[in-house]
Amino acid sequence: MKGLKAIVVAAAMAVARADGVIGDPLAIIIKLPSMHIPVPSHEAVTSSVRKPAVAPSTSAYVTPTPSTSAYVTPPPAPSTSVPAPSPAPSSSSSVYSEEPQATQAPQGDIPDGQGNTFTVAPGAVKFPWNYNNADHVVPITPMSQNGGWAMSPNQMCKPNSWCPYACAPGYYSAQWDPSAVLYNGAGSMNGGLYADGNGVLSKPNKDAAFCVRGMGNARIRNTLGESVSACQTVYPGNEAMIIPSVAGAGGSVDLNVVPSTYWLGTSSQFYVNLRGSSAEQCVWGDADKPVGNWAPYIFGGGQAKDGNTYISVQFNPLYTSAGFNVADAYNVEIVCDRGACNFPQGGQCKCEGGKCSVDNGCTVTLGSGASASFVLY
Repeated sequence: MKGLKAIVVAAAMAVARADGVIGDPLAIIIKLPSMHIPVPSHEAVTSSVRKPAVAPSTSAYVTPTPSTSAYVTPPPAPSTSVPAPSPAPSSSSSVYSEEPQATQAPQGDIPDGQGNTFTVAPGAVKFPWNYNNADHVVPITPMSQNGGWAMSPNQMCKPNSWCPYACAPGYYSAQWDPSAVLYNGAGSMNGGLYADGNGVLSKPNKDAAFCVRGMGNARIRNTLGESVSACQTVYPGNEAMIIPSVAGAGGSVDLNVVPSTYWLGTSSQFYVNLRGSSAEQCVWGDADKPVGNWAPYIFGGGQAKDGNTYISVQFNPLYTSAGFNVADAYNVEIVCDRGACNFPQGGQCKCEGGKCSVDNGCTVTLGSGASASFVLY
């Protein structure tokens, strides 16, 4: 794919593999210059999907908790003008940036649990952080067997293994196995910290912080009356969609768009749930429960070696193959907030009323200093 311009791939719907796994939306929709996109090898999910006996609901299953997002003002009407005017400086603690913001010194010491009371299953290694820590680490289902690690609830961090952790919205984990050089197979699960034979954790990239600010140039703006959760996959790791970024009703949340220096140049992938969803819906779903890998939308984002950032939106083929009607979900449009944003032919990138402006989804290129929003309406 090296040296190619960003182009739409018409055969995108081949994304739904026989094992039911969905590939990276950037791999589906575009070919990026010098950007390596993996073919996921998720946990097994059923490929036998059933059409629901009743019409699916357009809202999720759990009443959302109040959002703590810094953005609380609904976005303006979508604009297709390129370039967009520079906005007035924001008082929000979340600021778009041209390059990742390394605002904290690398931390070498791994905490000892910080007094957390998370589950530690027999033979498991204890999760080092508590809630609201200075490292921007977020515990995932801490009362399940995974005990806070970015692993499936029935998995444990064990001695002689790699144990990934999740970061807050807009941040990415800067720790992974430096010897892992394959997108799939050996090493592709080796994210986070390493637990030796005695269960002692070590930090592989000692000069990097645990969580580092991403590109900071893409976010979700939610104009709906209910919250919506975007579920990022863990990679390197088991690729489960369990890292939540929740945009409250009428609010916004940053997405973790990784820089080109991220592990092997891979991108970020998000399964975006129905309205009314919260962090609790960032789990493996099924054909009768459209959450997580059965969510209606897939967003993607990442910086390529050419310095541009590429963000994308598409309907989730698993959602449609299960018999759910995408026209019943909310609409999504990528809107340029600042700088030079390169849209597909036609000058827009949106999925509305069950149809995307480009077949199989679309991609927007963000030049240096540009930023954009996925507007939900």
